[in-house]
Amino acid sequence: MGAAEFSSLPTPPELFRQFESGQLSREELQATMALHARALIEEMEDERRNPKRSYLERLRNAAAVRRWTRKFSRREIREVLNALGEVSNFPPAVLLWNASHGDVPLHCFVRMRREPVFRIRELVIEPMNAVITVEYGKGARKETTRETFCFRRDKNWRFSLLERRS
Repeated sequence: MGAAEFSSLPTPPELFRQFESGQLSREELQATMALHARALIEEMEDERRNPKRSYLERLRNAAAVRRWTRKFSRREIREVLNALGEVSNFPPAVLLWNASHGDVPLHCFVRMRREPVFRIRELVIEPMNAVITVEYGKGARKETTRETFCFRRDKNWRFSLLERRS
């Protein structure tokens, strides 16, 4: 993932699915995973170079998550973010692929000002349905993409995409 845009690389779970189905060789899997790792290292290096900016962004992200955890449980939010991370052709999926992992704090999945941004604008979670409106892309609000996703639980009680609107 570059500093100004989302990666066009498949997410790690997609890469492993491709590897297991024989679409990728072990070398291709390792090379692509190395690109993901390099992007993470670049972000960590940038945070180390700009500790004040990084700290303020972390505070903003945590505040945004607190607003949503007053209405919904962390488990419910993780379920929706995880389902969103599995949507094909959704650039922020590269941020959300491990949203179901409880050991990763929720504020790690939100990017209020750091580009590429990922903000939750609206969220409604019901027992069988969820609707989430997100903004992502450039930092300026006029340059972000806003989309609404509607999910419904499937027979395995997991959220699956029902509708996607711009």
